[in-house]
Amino acid sequence: MKNIKHYLLISFILVLLSFMMFFLHYLVFGQLENTIYYSLMSLCFIPINTLAVTLVFDKLVERQAKRERLSKLNMLVGLFFSEIGFGLLKLIVAADSKIYSLNLDFSDLKTSDIKLRNYEHNLNFDNINYSELKKLILESKNIISSLIGNESVLEHETFADLLMALMHLRDEIIFVKHKEYLTEEDRIHMEGDLIRVYKALTIQWIGFLSHLKQYYPYQYSGAIKFNPFTLN
Repeated sequence: MKNIKHYLLISFILVLLSFMMFFLHYLVFGQLENTIYYSLMSLCFIPINTLAVTLVFDKLVERQAKRERLSKLNMLVGLFFSEIGFGLLKLIVAADSKIYSLNLDFSDLKTSDIKLRNYEHNLNFDNINYSELKKLILESKNIISSLIGNESVLEHETFADLLMALMHLRDEIIFVKHKEYLTEEDRIHMEGDLIRVYKALTIQWIGFLSHLKQYYPYQYSGAIKFNPFTLN
């Protein structure tokens, strides 16, 4: 109710100012007919002016809303790498000796992105430290569920794909966690899951670094210095 009264008061003041300026114009210049004519001409353009202002305003509001959503999403991505992503990528990279042939330089993100997108991301499950992998995934299962249930994540296809692949890997590990030994079928299945996670994880890592480079250059410098690809 208070807001309605406020808007009514503002509207009344603006209308009153319009009439006062019209009257002042008439007192100074006379020519009532011309004053009325040009006033009506101005009124004719009000719908167009309103349309232009509305479109520009809506675009600005939409851009601001998108910026805020991306900011929140990047906070979630940062949380992901802090809690599980960094350690998981480090663990997987340690099992992939071929990755070092790419000579990745994360100070050049564009080139690194192209190299990683074209990389095959093949893995041999025998080289994976499965006990560490299982421990990391099971300890992080709640945060994976929490992130995948966040609506903001759905707007980021790359991150959503990563979480879905990771959730599938988590479910597979939970399914076989009580087995003393993994069967060959289990190992093949889990190797495929890991490869999907690996590829999505490296692409998201580049996206995360790009965000840090743009908004947090100090953290970006630390991230490329102590990154999962050079700490093994």
